[in-house]
Amino acid sequence: MRRLLPLALLLAACEPPMPAAVQAPIVDGTFEPGEEAVVLVTSFGVAGLCTGTLIAPNVVLTAKHCVQAPGMEAPYPVTAFTVGIGSRQGETRDYRAQYVDTTPGAYYQSDVVGLTGEIFGIDVGLLILRGSVDDVTPIPIRRDRPDDLIGQSFTAIGFGQRPGGMAAGDKYKGDGILQAVTDTGILFTEQVICSGDSGGPMIQETPERRVIGVASFGEAGACPSSRDGYNAVWNNLDYIDRALVLGGNCLGLEETCNSLDDDCDGNVDEGCAELGAACGDSSECAHAQLPAFLPGLAHPVECVDLGAGSICTRSCDPTRPSAGCASLEGLAGATVPVAGRYCQRDGCEGWCVPGEVGSASDGAGCAADTECESLFCANPGDGLQRCLLPCRAGLGECPLGEVCVGSAEGCGGCVDGSIVSGGRGLGEPCASDAECGGVCVEGACAVACSAAAPCVEGFTCRDELCVRGTPAGLGDPCGPAGECAAALTCEASGDRRWCSQPCVDASECDDGMICEDRSGEQICAPEGAILGEDCDGTCVGGVCEGGRCTRACGAGELCPIGFDCRRDDSGRARCLRIASVGGCAAGGENSPSVPSSLAFLLLCAYLRRRT
Repeated sequence: MRRLLPLALLLAACEPPMPAAVQAPIVDGTFEPGEEAVVLVTSFGVAGLCTGTLIAPNVVLTAKHCVQAPGMEAPYPVTAFTVGIGSRQGETRDYRAQYVDTTPGAYYQSDVVGLTGEIFGIDVGLLILRGSVDDVTPIPIRRDRPDDLIGQSFTAIGFGQRPGGMAAGDKYKGDGILQAVTDTGILFTEQVICSGDSGGPMIQETPERRVIGVASFGEAGACPSSRDGYNAVWNNLDYIDRALVLGGNCLGLEETCNSLDDDCDGNVDEGCAELGAACGDSSECAHAQLPAFLPGLAHPVECVDLGAGSICTRSCDPTRPSAGCASLEGLAGATVPVAGRYCQRDGCEGWCVPGEVGSASDGAGCAADTECESLFCANPGDGLQRCLLPCRAGLGECPLGEVCVGSAEGCGGCVDGSIVSGGRGLGEPCASDAECGGVCVEGACAVACSAAAPCVEGFTCRDELCVRGTPAGLGDPCGPAGECAAALTCEASGDRRWCSQPCVDASECDDGMICEDRSGEQICAPEGAILGEDCDGTCVGGVCEGGRCTRACGAGELCPIGFDCRRDDSGRARCLRIASVGGCAAGGENSPSVPSSLAFLLLCAYLRRRT
């Protein structure tokens, strides 16, 4: 330990009376060449030496004061820590950490008093290693209060110093007697631990070998101390379980509906109600909210009454009716694919319900969302109920030449600008500044942009104006200026240019790409056609339609710079390349399904703003 507690303050913290003393310190124990689950914890440039325990192949349990400095509100940087497997400092097999956590709040320490009482009962810290220690058997934790062990022997192991001033750094093992268990989570013993043993385990050997406590404090300046305190495991389970789960370990508990594999059988929430099934409470639904000790899911499955009885459902974005319900959230960004669900609109909100994509194209008459390819059936204001591409007003999400018409909340559908009067938003067709929230630039509404006022998603700031197009993604075509998203580079082969990244094998590239060696460097390269090229089946980042590689666009589906979201000859919203004829975009790959004069005007405007 860095500083031990004086006896007077220690006695003041004691709750039940102490049994008779038993002489069994680690320092009088035996050198331990085994017990590899008990590890050396060192912190570079900060705190020195401590002990820890592998409670899972990649999770180490230690003391809070081994991972956090006095007076600080958070642990040391995770890069400071090294965990050593072995029995002697300098001869260990070392692992670095990728995660450090501890109980909240600061603790304090003085030269006279040592550690203060704020840390008692919560002196636990956790490390997740960068790799698993697969050749060492962890020692699991005990999850309940160990009152049944009072008066019984336990095993103590640590790298601490020994009497006579012998330095810390060698692992020793001994026995102690558990003398008391307090309601504040302190396990008392005596003459067991010294400086350097902090964070080491108190282990029950029967009926199952389990860690029940973490070495924390003793009498100041004494080795061995006349009274020792371990912090209990049972009252710190939230922090321990968080590290175990974030490290990819299951807890071995009874299965509940909480988006985890509690019982370690490889299945999540088995026996719980599936998405769309009837329910009485959210606790019955599969993929419900994670336990409170973990970061919460943004869209957990809930039990909600949508008017025809309560069902298990989750919130979704009604402007993305297919994508929003194609998967369920899991831990740490994981997703679980789901079929046969779509986002049913409720104003500007939505809920995932059973339903399949319909066959009716945009503009066709309809009576229900599920009749439409867009899953959006609405009356845009002219009295005709028809399939529309969903959108949010003011964000430029409609194909070129169309206007987002909808509710007061801003959610609606894309309608040909020639049949709509009134105000226009970003990227929508206009005849004057008065129609726009910003300015009308050569037939399209534009808004000013800068580093302090960036464009919305799907638009790029050029010449201080937001223009359609987003930096190209992996496998997308790019121009001589690059135009690739961050961390990607624009590579070329002949006349073909695409956005790429380094790779080791094809698994690091998108579908339809290979990991290709180019002058000694491995990069992702397209194997099939890329957006805008002729194709015969394989298409990187899109689909092959009519012999051309293309991609659906609209709300949530963006086009890279050099492409516009326009209607093709069949009326579908697609990313189509901007083509130049006499300095203006005269139609590109397909002529858009808007009045030709308006289309030509808008395309000219965009081309001039890109050059």
